[in-house]
Amino acid sequence: MRSSDMAGRLAAVVLLGAMTIPAAARSGKTCTVYQHRDFGGAHWTLQNGDVLRMIRPPRLGTSDGIHRFIYDASWNDQVSSFKVGPTCTLVLWEHVNYGGHRFRANRDRSYVGDGWNDKASDAMCECAGPLKW
Repeated sequence: MRSSDMAGRLAAVVLLGAMTIPAAARSGKTCTVYQHRDFGGAHWTLQNGDVLRMIRPPRLGTSDGIHRFIYDASWNDQVSSFKVGPTCTLVLWEHVNYGGHRFRANRDRSYVGDGWNDKASDAMCECAGPLKW
């Protein structure tokens, strides 16, 4: 979910794949990325199996059948901190389509560090147990 402080930006959001969304937040099977360090600014909360692609959405119908894709080009090179659920791992990629360097973490980070600050272009949340969407 996006917070309102980025509402001025035009963001195209397309959800592809399975569309039934449970109360994943109650189970702790979520990862949340934040625009600023110390969990500040706008944020996206990803459920188990979600991929945040920080590009414009492709033609409808694109899916890998495993993940639910969320497209928001305004988030490219914006991630500075994140929180992960107790059984979850967040994976960030430097470039779109899982390209470039990869950063994996299974605990909260109030700052991703100078080497990763504002560098991510893809983010995936994976939690123990089956996908819940």
